[in-house]
Amino acid sequence: MEWIIRVYYDRKYIRLRAKIIYTTSLIEIITVTGRNRSLTLQSNRPILIAKKLKHRRIIWKLVDGTVSNSHLFDAIIKALEIHLKEI
Repeated sequence: MEWIIRVYYDRKYIRLRAKIIYTTSLIEIITVTGRNRSLTLQSNRPILIAKKLKHRRIIWKLVDGTVSNSHLFDAIIKALEIHLKEI
């Protein structure tokens, strides 16, 4: 499954392509790619859904790639969570 997210950063919108590449009953791995960078993120969202814990916070881990700005990383995670809630 692949989709486009828009992240507001440095007074402009950045379009990033996100794709779920691996899902089990415990974890979910998502890649986020831009023009010249790629991030691989891991979350525990499937287990929270299985246990019906709606108000529990999703734990995100950076598996591959580097992020130089924590604000940008938080904005990417927020955009991913918004899109994943709509599914």
